[in-house]
Amino acid sequence: MLFRQMESFTAVIEKGSISSAAASLGISQPAVSKHISSLENELGVKLFKRGHKCSLLTREGEIVYKYSKKIRSSVRDILKEVADASNEVSGNVSLSASSIPGDFVLPGLLVDFSARYPGIETDVNISDSKTALERLISRDADFAIIGEEKHPAGFEVHPFFDDEIVLVVKPDHFLAGRETIALKELSELVFIGRTEGSGTRKVLERFFHQQGIDMISTRLNFGHVMAVVNAVESGAEAGIVSRRAVMNNRSLAVISLDPPLRRTFYLIHGTVSTNAMGVMLDFLLNMNRVKQDSDNLL
Repeated sequence: MLFRQMESFTAVIEKGSISSAAASLGISQPAVSKHISSLENELGVKLFKRGHKCSLLTREGEIVYKYSKKIRSSVRDILKEVADASNEVSGNVSLSASSIPGDFVLPGLLVDFSARYPGIETDVNISDSKTALERLISRDADFAIIGEEKHPAGFEVHPFFDDEIVLVVKPDHFLAGRETIALKELSELVFIGRTEGSGTRKVLERFFHQQGIDMISTRLNFGHVMAVVNAVESGAEAGIVSRRAVMNNRSLAVISLDPPLRRTFYLIHGTVSTNAMGVMLDFLLNMNRVKQDSDNLL
């Protein structure tokens, strides 16, 4: 009995459909169907009730599902313990991240990771949230870290860190001494914004809509947060960016929105198919420093 067959079977149950299971496993839908059919033939039983191909399990299916979960958990434990016992884990891991995690969170974490696991080569592609997610779906990345709430079916999603979106102006601006600014006041300013694929822009548009206020207009838009920061430093009147992008910046005044705008960044992945991926996932999800940074930030 192949582990891959049971993995496909479990994925169909937990993801709700063959298409979602295939996406999370990084294989085709026919391959998932073939795995399940092969498992049924090998066991000599039907795993799903007639007419309920991916929803209702037979009694035999419930038994197989129970043990499939245990087997999957045991495999993950093996990967973790082997990794903990040795620094000789090797392989390649690819991460796709939007600009906030890519520029301000992952560098410090991955320097520590690389020192602990020198045999693992890690590549990080930094883009906007839309592109980062597309790279994950197309299997060009093993993990995606973005600030967008919508996630593709069939992938596992973990809250990773929290963030606050703030207004930035030059220190000599008439608003520079303020701690907060009401959303209605923003319409009086000329803004530098983010392009359509930006998670920050989507979160901001949704936030204004929820508050019943028209979204601020932007004449100039950039795909990267640091371009917005640099534009304001160069003379643009105002920009709205992640607080993480300006935490150590003394050349700009930072003002919180009223009401405050906070968001969560997410770590998203499909099947953890290699030892190196398992080590990376465990490392990222258990780094206390991310949580401590978030607590200090908000």
